[in-house]
Amino acid sequence: NMMDLQAAIGLHQLARVEASWQRRRAIWARYQAAFADLPVIRPAEPDPQTRHAHHLYTLLIDEARCGRTRDNFLDDMTAQRVGVGVHYLSLPEHPYYQNRLGWRPEDTPEAMRIGRQTVSLPLSPALTDADVDDVIQAVRSDITR
Repeated sequence: NMMDLQAAIGLHQLARVEASWQRRRAIWARYQAAFADLPVIRPAEPDPQTRHAHHLYTLLIDEARCGRTRDNFLDDMTAQRVGVGVHYLSLPEHPYYQNRLGWRPEDTPEAMRIGRQTVSLPLSPALTDADVDDVIQAVRSDITR
């Protein structure tokens, strides 16, 4: 249930949903094309029969392929003023699942590895084309050095 204020804000934003989605989709497509030749693992293309939200754009930074760790990449992007993030940890790495269900990260090494190699790039309808160019340039220069 929403509070009245949340509902009022949500109603106002409904008018922009389609334009925001179109912009996120366009940025996603630019990233996919810009990083196609890099030794990173990009997201799979969404099934054309679906409507993907394009709310996050993630890259998997595998040290063996890229010559650097995800954390090195995060530091370099931060130094270049690119706001990257970490959104995915394997479920057994979350304290709730450890405490409630007794899950241990070492029981799912592949999930843990993927979570620790994944980074989210900026993806917002508020990004300008110049902002997207800056992100692309920063990622490409970091991965290809």
